[in-house]
Amino acid sequence: MVNQPNFRILSPNAAKNLAQKKKSVPGGIVPGQQTPGAPLTPEPSIQGPKLTPNRPFSTFFSNLRQRYAALPRPVQRTCRGLRILAPLVPISLFFSEHVMQVMWVRGPSMTPYLNEEYPENHTKSDMVLVSMMPSRVWPWEQTRRLERGMVVTFRSPANSSHIAIKRVVGLPGDRVITRKPCMKESQIVPFNHVWLEGDASDPDRTLDSNTYGPVSISLLTGRVFAILGPRMRWLNWTDWEAGKLDGVSDENNYRQATRDRVVKEAVNMESPRLD
Repeated sequence: MVNQPNFRILSPNAAKNLAQKKKSVPGGIVPGQQTPGAPLTPEPSIQGPKLTPNRPFSTFFSNLRQRYAALPRPVQRTCRGLRILAPLVPISLFFSEHVMQVMWVRGPSMTPYLNEEYPENHTKSDMVLVSMMPSRVWPWEQTRRLERGMVVTFRSPANSSHIAIKRVVGLPGDRVITRKPCMKESQIVPFNHVWLEGDASDPDRTLDSNTYGPVSISLLTGRVFAILGPRMRWLNWTDWEAGKLDGVSDENNYRQATRDRVVKEAVNMESPRLD
């Protein structure tokens, strides 16, 4: 079967226009046509938009910035404030758990040393500053030992969810003459324990080691070293041995009867350390 050439019948005007184009181009070649017998030249490729690698994080943050810009002004100011406060939350939690903590003293067990106005007004409570650091605070302090007279905070053996505050009366090896409601006449403070009592002269007004016995130092949580209100003052544990109250000598020798009930170092034991 013979292939017949294809012909296209042009109108007179179309034939005239085609002839004029061939005359205007040198060699009579119409643009877009190849010269007979010449090698084919590749047409220039049309470059489209370049594809960039997908970056999910950049896309996420760009979308986030666009949404943030579309928010109302009050909402934007609130978000900026939260962005500043967000880092402060973990810092404050760490500070209160491991450095210092503010606590309020409830009840009459430490009167008159703490809550001195409790007999007149039972609603007032002293606000104290507690050091929570177990190791030495100042560079010149080589160790931090527990000493008689220190006011400490601890988890009550009677209720572990309750944080109590009492004074260290006896150290390991001390013999303590107990008072009611303790069933024993005297108690040797065992190793790694302390004897804690409240300053209240009436034993019925304090729940201390006379009720639950010596307290392990692992239950101690901090040491009270200042009172912030209602009357601000620093607490010095050495005043206990000197019989002073708030640094001033007491005519009645503050709580001398309590110190007389303690026989120091009745048994030779190592003093407990906090670090």
